Amino acid sequence: NLFYEPKAGDVVVFKKDSYDPEKALVKRVIATEGQEVNIDFSKGVVYVDGVPIEEDYINELTTNKLDFIGPKEVPEGCVFLLGDNRNASTDSRKSEIGMVDERLIIGKVYLVIFPLEQFGVIS
Repeated sequence: NLFYEPKAGDVVVFKKDSYDPEKALVKRVIATEGQEVNIDFSKGVVYVDGVPIEEDYINELTTNKLDFIGPKEVPEGCVFLLGDNRNASTDSRKSEIGMVDERLIIGKVYLVIFPLEQFGVIS
């Protein structure tokens, strides 16, 4: 994570003790500090700063609310993260994870090695 600054669209690995101190999670950066996130769960659309984001990487539209009540502004030094498998993901919509401090990010994911059928470069 040294000298790494997260950007929207990056896939990152992080740990959050309030969720599970033994488990590292892999999620996608949706918004960074100062940006506003909102989700229309009836349409399954995620908005950043009032603009729907293009998400060709997700498995299905975002319809699982978890604990999210928006809109929410991302605080300084934090990111808002969502999993690509949206409706089966534990991510920033969940109160135990919420906004993630950038200092908790271990690093950026560049390549999937396992499972073998998903081997390849992350886009």
